[in-house]
Amino acid sequence: MKKLLYVFLFLSLILAACSKDVSQSPNADKDKKQSTEVKQVEEKSENEYTAKEVKYYDIEMPKRELSDIEKELLRYPGKYSGDQYDEEKVKEALDQLPDDLTKEQYMEELKFLLSEDYHKEMETLLNFDSTVNISVDRPDESVEIPGMKTAHYAILIDASGSMKASVGGKSRMEVAKEAVLEFAEQIPENATISMRVYGHKGTGSDSDKKMSCSSSENFYNGRFDKSKFNQSLKKVKPAGWTPIGLALNKVKEDIPKNTDEVVVYVVSDGIETCGGNPVKAAKALVSADIETVVNIIGFDVDNKGQKLLKNVASAGNGEFTYVNSERDLKKYLRAQYEEIQKAWIEWKEEGKRKAIDLKEEKKTLAINTKESMKEKSIREKERMKQAGEYLKTRFEDYSNPARQLFSKIVSYGDSKWKYAVDTGNLMWREVVDNGNDEWRKFVDEGNKKIKETIDKKNGN
Repeated sequence: MKKLLYVFLFLSLILAACSKDVSQSPNADKDKKQSTEVKQVEEKSENEYTAKEVKYYDIEMPKRELSDIEKELLRYPGKYSGDQYDEEKVKEALDQLPDDLTKEQYMEELKFLLSEDYHKEMETLLNFDSTVNISVDRPDESVEIPGMKTAHYAILIDASGSMKASVGGKSRMEVAKEAVLEFAEQIPENATISMRVYGHKGTGSDSDKKMSCSSSENFYNGRFDKSKFNQSLKKVKPAGWTPIGLALNKVKEDIPKNTDEVVVYVVSDGIETCGGNPVKAAKALVSADIETVVNIIGFDVDNKGQKLLKNVASAGNGEFTYVNSERDLKKYLRAQYEEIQKAWIEWKEEGKRKAIDLKEEKKTLAINTKESMKEKSIREKERMKQAGEYLKTRFEDYSNPARQLFSKIVSYGDSKWKYAVDTGNLMWREVVDNGNDEWRKFVDEGNKKIKETIDKKNGN
């Protein structure tokens, strides 16, 4: 009986344990399933692909909307672009990529690894200035050519009675006026000109000497106006004595402020007859702050007069020219036109040279920028193609996106190359056209002015 009791107790314990296991089994399976699902979510979260942020260079932009390719060319360079390229490190980076990316995502990864740096070239092209504008001071403006700076031309005309004398069928005064007017027409447009007459009052008699010797009057001063200048010239009449020294002293009043240099022309048929000192007056002029030259044109002067007038010219750092006819006087004045003609020739040549130099400089910039971008785009494309080939080896399935990158890589690289070529060539062509236009402006205007000067010099 006691033995049966032990057996009964043993079986009861076993049944209780079994009953406990049965009651706990559903919950245990549920906990295990939940644990597995959490683990799978965690693993999926760790492996989920996150696109990288694309950064772009911030440069001075043109006032227009950028095209897609221009924006793309301004993206930051890849980690292994340019001199940082390392084939093995590129492969290691490719090995870390997930297996389930799209073609676009794989392509982006290649860009982040291998895109070249174009931002310097893009800054040049986007802000490229293809204009060719050359500034060369014209001879009729402020120029840096001796004799053609901001100048004042002072013409002193002898109105003594002896200018009535006849030479070749005309009076000395008539011949002098014609030559003076012809010369005045040739001065640079930015220069000023004055006409001062001396000895024009009274007569050649002793009773009028004091009046005549104190007479020196400005008849014209300012920019050359042919009509007004000619009207003033017509008022000059031969009358009295010859106060050359007085005229040279008074001419200082005719010189405008801020004048770089003064050229004085004294037209006379005789020597000082009023007791003045023209040599001293000429020295005083050239010793002033303004660069001054005194030229003496002696008209039908005797030997004594020639010697004295030469001294005046020498004191004024100028030259004395003796003429005894209308032809000689005009010949002398025409020599002055040669300087104006020379200045126009130099202006034209300097403008041509500068236009060519600037054109070549900008052409070179356009070409070098284009070639630099072409070289980078070719290198980038080849490296991406090589990386794409390596990426293929990871996948046996031909339909996998990683095996379909070739056309995208080629298209991407070619678009950059084409942009560089098209834009660089466009800039080059604009520079050439603008440079040639600027060159032509100097040639056309220079030739026109030179011809005008030659025609007037020759009396045409």
